[in-house]
Amino acid sequence: MRYIFIFINVFGLLEAQNFRYVPEDWYIITKPGAITAIAEDNFNLYFATENGVYRYDKAREDFQYDYTFSVQLEFPKITHFYFDSYRDYFWMVHGQGISFKSSVSTNWRDMSLINSGIFSIYEIGDIGSSPEYFWIRSGAEFIPFDPFSGLPADWEDAQNEVDFIDWGHSSQGNAGYELEISKYSIEGDWTVGLHKITHKDGRTIRVTMHMEDDEGNQWFGTDSGFILKGWVHSSRLKMITIGLLSENVTEAYFDSEENWWFTDSRFKRTGQFLSFNSLYQTNHTPFISQWNEPTNQWTYYYHNESIVIENTDVNSILRIGSTMYFGTMSGLLYLDLYNRDWNIITATNGLNDSAVWDMIEHDGSIYLATSNGINEVSIINHNVIPDRDNKFDKLTQFNIYDMEADSQYLYLASDAGLLKLGWEGTEIKTLSKRDLRKIRLEDGKIMGTDGMLWTIYGYDDEEYISPNIQNFDMCGSFLWSSSGNQITLTDTITARSWDYGIEDGIPGNKIYGVNCDESWVWFLTNKGVAFYNWSKYH
Repeated sequence: MRYIFIFINVFGLLEAQNFRYVPEDWYIITKPGAITAIAEDNFNLYFATENGVYRYDKAREDFQYDYTFSVQLEFPKITHFYFDSYRDYFWMVHGQGISFKSSVSTNWRDMSLINSGIFSIYEIGDIGSSPEYFWIRSGAEFIPFDPFSGLPADWEDAQNEVDFIDWGHSSQGNAGYELEISKYSIEGDWTVGLHKITHKDGRTIRVTMHMEDDEGNQWFGTDSGFILKGWVHSSRLKMITIGLLSENVTEAYFDSEENWWFTDSRFKRTGQFLSFNSLYQTNHTPFISQWNEPTNQWTYYYHNESIVIENTDVNSILRIGSTMYFGTMSGLLYLDLYNRDWNIITATNGLNDSAVWDMIEHDGSIYLATSNGINEVSIINHNVIPDRDNKFDKLTQFNIYDMEADSQYLYLASDAGLLKLGWEGTEIKTLSKRDLRKIRLEDGKIMGTDGMLWTIYGYDDEEYISPNIQNFDMCGSFLWSSSGNQITLTDTITARSWDYGIEDGIPGNKIYGVNCDESWVWFLTNKGVAFYNWSKYH
């Protein structure tokens, strides 16, 4: 993880399950959902969404999921988010009530509506502040509160400040009414309507709210997590993407150009295989998301870009030069990044089976793990290379789930057990009869899981490590493992362990994958991806 953070920590240390983190310890990527509110302080804009708060640094012109306002708060369904510039206080209206705090504090206080005349948060139309009061608009009524205690204030004392109220911007309030963007234009294959934009492929994005910042820039929230930005004295709109457009991430790949590629495999998650039908073809959610880490820019790839994209369950990813490879349930998709041209290799082209589970590059070829053994594909012409010496002939009856390799050997996790093949020669050795589904090559030994984690040294030479493990990775002497919604880090030297979860920063309650390097670990979940600077604490 190489994203460079420039952030002034005014919030201090933040309590969590294991350690007192600072915000830059975590970097979270998730699907924003609808934009519900926008607030502004001296340095940032804040975009409240269905899945947390995103911070826009006005100097760097950069968006980031805000750890402090999102993970450290268990505030679902934020409807109003406001910064009181008179006192440097933040206010939130959310599914559990109203909360507020000083900008330099880590502690939130809850506000009571008792004796206010408001009986439900759903009666709140807008919130705002004046020099001496905090205000709630409910219908046609303006109701004042003490801005430090949150207690109801006397109307007789406060009424003279009504004309000085600075109201917030929420899709539930005035900022969400009378939205009109037809005077603007936008680049690309989009048409601007009265209060929506429509893509030529049928996608429609509706505007949820509008806000003008202190510099005169126009900001429009949408129902799809996109943000539209306009400038002073300009009729042009720019579409800004700030995260994933889908929730489930089962595969992540970091390439040589510092791009992260995120995909989902419904089959891996559910065991269900779905080919396209007319209903599914109307789904305009991208099946591949590309995030360039240094620039924080997103690119999305959709299934309707090419007729060769028959299935969007991506099981594995590989980049070689300017070509991306995606192992799917319907073959090996490959993408020329220069011209965005798609092609596919399937059983019709010579694969043993179209279900591709994993792939490895070696000596000018790509080796594919399929449901019927191994295939070799040329990276020059993308032809399936015939197995003339019958090197893989004995494997065609077996499902190959995962592969690892070094300079001498190829290791296969199959339903025939853990197998070892030399790159030279045709001999296949069985290292274990266990039905391993995921393996890792570590210091000359194989670690693998069949529901339980094992270390395999050789045939009949194995060591039991841990029960109930679905995904794992090793970094040095530390073992990261997951099962369902639980993640555990184990120091294999001292046997000490730590459990990680939502309280620390992991979005979602289903863990699909965990991978690490010497500094960062990343978790793939049903609510996106979380990166954690684990080396700082272990």
